[in-house]
Amino acid sequence: MWPGALRAGDAGRFWTWAAEPCATWPAQAANRYTGPWNNPTAHTILLVGTLYDPSTPYRDSQALAKELANARLLTHHGYGHTALVNPSSCVNDYESRYLIEGTLPPAGAACQQDTPPFAATRPQGGVATGGGAMAGIAS
Repeated sequence: MWPGALRAGDAGRFWTWAAEPCATWPAQAANRYTGPWNNPTAHTILLVGTLYDPSTPYRDSQALAKELANARLLTHHGYGHTALVNPSSCVNDYESRYLIEGTLPPAGAACQQDTPPFAATRPQGGVATGGGAMAGIAS
């Protein structure tokens, strides 16, 4: 089995199988780049890795940042697959500055997801709100 599928668990196995038709695609780009991936690039590559992404583990983002000769990793403290699906205005700002001005975030920069996946709930009734069976009875 493909090593990435082993590292990524069930999500890796799913995407490995989902991409299987690509392995036998009859066309191929005449000038596709096949590596090596550690060659220096003219500009630093900006990578965004989401901490709690079940499909693309953060440790793989860290490994890719080390493998590339010239890369900066921006950490997205978010849940789910990518910062595109789980927006962060902080990530968007860094990406815009990178694409428009060529400005990188500081080394070690991290951003929060704008909306958490599970909104905090307000207790309704019961002991947590001062209610419950003994409310008003006990002194």
